[in-house]
Amino acid sequence: MTALEGLHFSIKKGALVALIGPNGAGKSTLLRCISRVLKPTLGTLYLDNRDLQKMPLQEVARSLAVVPQDTAVDFDFSVEEIVSMGRYPYLGRFQRESQQDREIVRRAMETTGIAYLAQKPVTNLSGGERQRVIIARALAQEPDLLLLDEPTANLDINFQVEFLELARKLNREKGITVIAAIHDLNLASQFFEYFILLAEKKILSIGKPEEVLTPENINKAYRAPVVIQRNPLHGKLSITVLKRSYLEEKGQRLKVHVIGGGEESVSILAALFDAGFQLSVGPVTREDSSHQFASCYRLPVVTLPPFSPINDHFHRQHLALMEKAHIVVVPSIPFGLGNLRNLEAVEEMLLSRLTGVILEETPFGERDYCGGKARAVYEKIKEKGALFLPDSEALLSYLHDREKNKKPGW
Repeated sequence: MTALEGLHFSIKKGALVALIGPNGAGKSTLLRCISRVLKPTLGTLYLDNRDLQKMPLQEVARSLAVVPQDTAVDFDFSVEEIVSMGRYPYLGRFQRESQQDREIVRRAMETTGIAYLAQKPVTNLSGGERQRVIIARALAQEPDLLLLDEPTANLDINFQVEFLELARKLNREKGITVIAAIHDLNLASQFFEYFILLAEKKILSIGKPEEVLTPENINKAYRAPVVIQRNPLHGKLSITVLKRSYLEEKGQRLKVHVIGGGEESVSILAALFDAGFQLSVGPVTREDSSHQFASCYRLPVVTLPPFSPINDHFHRQHLALMEKAHIVVVPSIPFGLGNLRNLEAVEEMLLSRLTGVILEETPFGERDYCGGKARAVYEKIKEKGALFLPDSEALLSYLHDREKNKKPGW
């Protein structure tokens, strides 16, 4: 059975490469071919323009090192003894380590932050500590190429970040070429500069993150619809997997329009989304978290320009979107002169078949920043029969009851 076929690519010295793809795509197989654990049936692998299969094994061990998925050690070797094994490619038969060898081992342990564990049995270490020991052993080989096979698969998130930070540090400070098979696309995006995407036994895409991590490529490789955005904290690409159930036909679920933006609205949107209701949002600016939520899940949304008031044009757009809903929800958001017109739109729409639901997790008087104008509209909404509920839990209960008792044609 063929695991990989038709691969043709090159990696520059000093590159920091993420090897990604779904389970069974061939990531580990490719790394095993590069490390000579497996021999390709066809084709040739070159290291510095030399046929890798024809190079002496000891020379290969001096040029590349591997950190495998399984870092279990069954014998009570000390940490220093395990790391010292990285010097074996440089020693002759029965030759003992020189002072230079011991110095290289010491530096490898210091670089990986495990020097204080030197005399401790490796079997007594945590998973994160043991992973550092294995990479220290690899560093002691003084390789030009470091292969990492799912290095973060069994680590807690803090160890995952520390490990990848270490890999990047080795790449930048020592010029070591790093190729890592990795599952977590967001971690890969945060730390790696070059990507190889494998799918269906072939290379689907290769290049910079922006070239490889596209919705089309990810959907084709993983069979998962995604949205790609920039993470505001570090500027790297961020991948959000969309729920397939929402992207499919919703049938006759209630249509709910959620007013306004901010964290208060996002929490309501998330609860309604998980419950499966048909949603619309707005008006909000593109920078608002509610707009980002709407973009992720392809919800109808009224989009305002930054720092712009809700003029007649956007007010009409808002009314038109609300008319398509059965229920409009006003989260417990503050109201100022900039968004007062949203509350006025609710009052206006209550004259139609629309049901207005006002959430009061925070008393309205504490959220009126219009000198009482918002309170006046609020009182009119109350007079016209809007429903007032304390929180999202009560809202979900009400909506589910409405669906149970729905009438044909609503």
